[in-house]
Amino acid sequence: MSTPSNNNSTLPLHMYIRPLTVEDAEQINKLESEGFPPNERAPMSTIEFRLKACPELCSGLFIRDFDPNTKEIKSEKLIGHILGTKITGGSYITLESMGLVHDESSDVIGIHSVVIDPEFQKKNLATLLLTDYIQKMSNQEVGRKIVIIAHEPLVPFYERVGFKVVGENKQVLKDAAFANSKWIDMERELIKEEYDN
Repeated sequence: MSTPSNNNSTLPLHMYIRPLTVEDAEQINKLESEGFPPNERAPMSTIEFRLKACPELCSGLFIRDFDPNTKEIKSEKLIGHILGTKITGGSYITLESMGLVHDESSDVIGIHSVVIDPEFQKKNLATLLLTDYIQKMSNQEVGRKIVIIAHEPLVPFYERVGFKVVGENKQVLKDAAFANSKWIDMERELIKEEYDN
């Protein structure tokens, strides 16, 4: 997971959050390559699978650029995203769940990617994006809980948005690509009433 942010200075204008679509795949792929080392980023095939199988679990933070004369949207740049799927085989992220897997009948959402463009880090945008995501998943009653695996130094960031530590994820360490870090399983219950008002 990309380094979270904690400084509010100079937020970009015209930001908005929306569900991601297959048309966003190139920008997502670029952001994954900027935010993660090669062994941790999702390949394009996995990105496209997630966008087709469960776009409602994939959220993007964009900046819109407007034409000053017509006020029409000229472009939108993806500056942050969350990619998720519904997972089975237990309630935590596994190597299998990181692949081309989505179980619509599951009530557990697995977040596989939280990233903010390095140019826009340290502005609390990761907190903004995650808080929006949790609120939408709670209100839509999409699942019972969200789970993630986080690098140990990122645990305090996720705790601030309501995730709780479950324990060390030893399963992903069986893969050489992930063996160089300590990975922590975390979860957050989804409670609709939190956001009803």
